[in-house]
Amino acid sequence: MDPAPDRLTHRLTDPEADMSDVILIQPTRTPLADGVEALEVRLGGTQRGLIILLTDETTPEVEVFEAMNTFAMEGFESLAVAVSPDIEVLAEARARMCGWSAEQTGIVGIGAGGTLALDLARRRTFGAAVSISPVPDVAAVAADPVLCTPWLGLFGADAGDVTTSDLVRLQNVLDDGSDVFSRVVVYPGVGVDFHRRTEDGISFSASYDGWQRTVEWLLARVAARLTPLAVSWRERQETAS
Repeated sequence: MDPAPDRLTHRLTDPEADMSDVILIQPTRTPLADGVEALEVRLGGTQRGLIILLTDETTPEVEVFEAMNTFAMEGFESLAVAVSPDIEVLAEARARMCGWSAEQTGIVGIGAGGTLALDLARRRTFGAAVSISPVPDVAAVAADPVLCTPWLGLFGADAGDVTTSDLVRLQNVLDDGSDVFSRVVVYPGVGVDFHRRTEDGISFSASYDGWQRTVEWLLARVAARLTPLAVSWRERQETAS
């Protein structure tokens, strides 16, 4: 993940900056293995769930911070990692160490991370999965279209790596071949970077809608952690029975 210190400093210190762009929480750096580092946002109180954010190596760090703050505002802790061999194993191990079960975990991937998120949704059961600008192997999905995790795919129509007909086929094979719900959304007039905030009207609209859909998808499907009062009530019910 490439740092962008000048842009980040501006957003943190410029009082005229749009409040939606201000980084409220600075993620901490957590080693997962030799040479493998994650960014992590932990929250106090009763958290809603955990989001594992899978990114490209080229994703600017400030954009990773923004995404993690977006999740935090909805009550989600987050763990951000760049795609590398066995990274999903390391990320899941960290999630379990922090007390998160699979149904309390959402997967969000950008670029290569989005491609991995779809692969994980086909192999593993999580609360929800979202792929932003992935490059799916549509033929492989068609050969084995069963999903284990509800999956949302967000694409720019002008990305070039996947054609519109490919995306229509992708949605059709998932609809016909899997009982687990999925949705493919294609934004016209934008490319692979549509999720990044820009001043261009079309790109801004696509970015806003994409992140709104992402948050709503996660809120609707990632199982919330029980509050202490709910845990106490459940223990009393189990004791009484």
